[in-house]
Amino acid sequence: MPITRHPLMPHGPDDRRLHHIGVDPAAYQRLNASLGLLRDKGPRIVGTFYSRLFERYPGVRPMFPTDMASQQNKLLGSLVMVVEHLRDPEQVTATLQELGRKHEGYGALPEHYPIVCSLLLESMATELGTAWNDQLESEWSQALTLVSQIMIDACRPPGGSTSAKTRS
Repeated sequence: MPITRHPLMPHGPDDRRLHHIGVDPAAYQRLNASLGLLRDKGPRIVGTFYSRLFERYPGVRPMFPTDMASQQNKLLGSLVMVVEHLRDPEQVTATLQELGRKHEGYGALPEHYPIVCSLLLESMATELGTAWNDQLESEWSQALTLVSQIMIDACRPPGGSTSAKTRS
């Protein structure tokens, strides 16, 4: 069985290590198949996600608007966009980099991203029920981790650490 990489695994022209490794075609299929589920159950998934986020991490609540309807639509739209553009990683990467810079402006820290990933996976599992399985969890976990890393890296100066403002 050949070695493959996740569709979102970044590989620029300067990164010769991954350039020769093909994308896992089954990953495309599995993530695309989950897109229908995401669209159908998306409002419930993001609603569950934000409820859990604010319940477990109330300190992040001030980073969000009072009316969460628009925010929930943005999150769902971003998840759908990632899957819809898996075959165009440059476009996804550029969009996620911009999103990462915006999130940094809202106060998002690198340590927030694993929390978001974990709660999104948990919310997907809850709302998708029996349609959720270990393979789908693995694919989404990889996708969300890569998305997070792209967003975090966009806030770092070249060759430096996270450019977040000095925090005490």
